[in-house]
Amino acid sequence: MASLPKITIVTPSFNQGRYLGRCLTSVAGQKSVDVEHILLDGGSTDSTLDVIRAHGSHLAFWRSEKDQGQTMALIEGFERATGQVWGWLNSDDYLWDEQALFQVAQAFRDNPQAAMVSGDAVLVGEDETPVMMDMVWRPSSRQMRYNMPVPQQSTFWRADVYRAVGGIDPDFKYCMDFDLFQRMSQGRKILRIPHILAAFRLHDAGKTATLGEVFRREVALCQNRYGQGLSHAFLVKAVTMEIRLRAVIAEMAALIKGRDLPCLANARLEPCRAWARKRYRLNF
Repeated sequence: MASLPKITIVTPSFNQGRYLGRCLTSVAGQKSVDVEHILLDGGSTDSTLDVIRAHGSHLAFWRSEKDQGQTMALIEGFERATGQVWGWLNSDDYLWDEQALFQVAQAFRDNPQAAMVSGDAVLVGEDETPVMMDMVWRPSSRQMRYNMPVPQQSTFWRADVYRAVGGIDPDFKYCMDFDLFQRMSQGRKILRIPHILAAFRLHDAGKTATLGEVFRREVALCQNRYGQGLSHAFLVKAVTMEIRLRAVIAEMAALIKGRDLPCLANARLEPCRAWARKRYRLNF
């Protein structure tokens, strides 16, 4: 049997010292898989350096200096990456358990036709209380043309596919994940594994809470890449509804199979999202 691929995780960071320790320890604690963790900090002025010194002994590389923001930090990090499989984990997010990346590595080894592997994510409060599940049954490249059917924190890809599409576009400041995943997925297979891989932390200092206008503009750029006009707008709406339905199917299937989900609210359903927007002052 083929060996498991090495996984590189890139973490961009800036003044997230109160959350960074959880991110670092979640990667350091991964079992049965070769992990390379690269941290690019933008010259934080909070407790970040103390946290790195306390919890960053596993890091393959880190630096803390003024940079040009998250997108350029990610580009720099992936330029340094040596794994066969890549992903990124923001400094306020964390891997769900110690088997998360082992599940990812197994999926890539056993499915050589898969360009991307995605799992489930849990949206958590600032105190890590589970708030909503993000899970979509059978995400596809077709869906990715119109909306993003996978959570960024729980999605990984082959390094050669990233290079083939030219990597992250530096012009994107918020939706660099949607743009990258859209380009990598076209003509390629996305595989979902029914496991929780990561947690996305909701708090009012996060980018989701502070860059609403940038978010909406960049989402529109991605959604309109393959079409314009009224008929295309209808397709965007239709696929968005399809993704929401598949999110419900994924959650129902998990419950039928006896999976122990940490919460039942579904992040793809508008009533749940509306509540989270109000509670955490978000713009998604």
